[in-house]
Amino acid sequence: MYGISVDPRHLSLIADSMTYNGGFKPMNRIGMMTSSSGFLKMSFETTANFLVDAALNKHTEDLTSPSANIVVGNPIKHGTGAFECIVRA
Repeated sequence: MYGISVDPRHLSLIADSMTYNGGFKPMNRIGMMTSSSGFLKMSFETTANFLVDAALNKHTEDLTSPSANIVVGNPIKHGTGAFECIVRA
């Protein structure tokens, strides 16, 4: 519609994520409600609602999602950040 090409591998990754548990998890605010990460929820949609819910229900954040780490300025532990290189001197 917008003239943007989408790699089929990206669509496959999204489909795998949405059906990972054997059912269907929508990629919208309703599907995000079951996520344990408050920052992940807030980075997706309706930030204020998720923030208020987290504060009122005393939710904690363990900073395991890439979105949560980006919000607080930490390097993410995925992709090239998932390992350390040790060089023998």
